[in-house]
Amino acid sequence: MFDQLDDRATFSGFLTGMILGGVLTLLRGPRLPWRRLGDNPAKAGRKLIMAITPTDPIRDSIAEGKEAARKRRADLGLPR
Repeated sequence: MFDQLDDRATFSGFLTGMILGGVLTLLRGPRLPWRRLGDNPAKAGRKLIMAITPTDPIRDSIAEGKEAARKRRADLGLPR
């Protein structure tokens, strides 16, 4: 069955499928909230990027531990 496939037709079908799939993905994918950018699009764009950027859990844990240590030292009346 596969011996009778035309190489050009197979490649054309594959290429057409990729192009149509890419176009449909762009059309149906999530859209950026351009209307919510407001007066300062650069600031709103940075804010949007920061909201969707994953955070580093180790860095967050270290910052949380440092804050807890500062609070504990202040509670005990120790100098910084």
